[in-house]
Amino acid sequence: MTEAKRPIPDWLTRVRTVWNDRAPDWDKMSEVNALSEDRTADIARLTVGLDLHHGSSLLDAGCGTGQWAIAFATLGCAVTAQDLAPAMVDRARDHAKDRGVSIAFRTGDISALPDPAATFDAIFGRCVLLFVPNPLAALREFRRVLKPGGRMFVSVPGALSPIYNRSWRRFVEPGNVGTNFMVPWELETLLSENGWRVLEQWGDFGQNLMGAQNELAEAVRHAPRELHQAAATTWGFIVE
Repeated sequence: MTEAKRPIPDWLTRVRTVWNDRAPDWDKMSEVNALSEDRTADIARLTVGLDLHHGSSLLDAGCGTGQWAIAFATLGCAVTAQDLAPAMVDRARDHAKDRGVSIAFRTGDISALPDPAATFDAIFGRCVLLFVPNPLAALREFRRVLKPGGRMFVSVPGALSPIYNRSWRRFVEPGNVGTNFMVPWELETLLSENGWRVLEQWGDFGQNLMGAQNELAEAVRHAPRELHQAAATTWGFIVE
């Protein structure tokens, strides 16, 4: 079988390997961020935006080392957390045990979820769609497992985000990148063209995994939304 006919397994293997390797550094950064005032404000905003209540069923798609999943579980949500990288899930499971919260952790591809239709009240997919080979397939799967009237949060980096500061690598080593480099206006169009209604959207201007700062926040403070999207470290949407 030619390389062109088997892109998905190769892509997913590549992404899994990269994030298994990154798990220690990602975990260290995420543990610090989880204690910040910004995270407290983000959780409060997401709780309202996703219409979460005690007992709400929530899928954390691309849960990483579990800090967001733990925050939602602490609020009383019934959280299922999935990630492609076993090393991420192992760390997430340990954190949940240490903090005394119950979360259903699992590994796997978010484009092929094992859940029955209409399982979840809400889905949280922070910076996960840029790592799948077919974002539309993932969005359709999210729609399938989301209950009617349920809400979803998804986000991707801005075009000028420090997360994308090595995007040029796709031209010189296309077999080793493992990201589709989706940007906010592409995600916004993909959502609207496929039946999702945007309720709210906003960006953040934090650093990337390597500690690179986003220097553009002040420069775009009074700029049109499109420039905010381009400059944001990540840009998120609440949709239904």
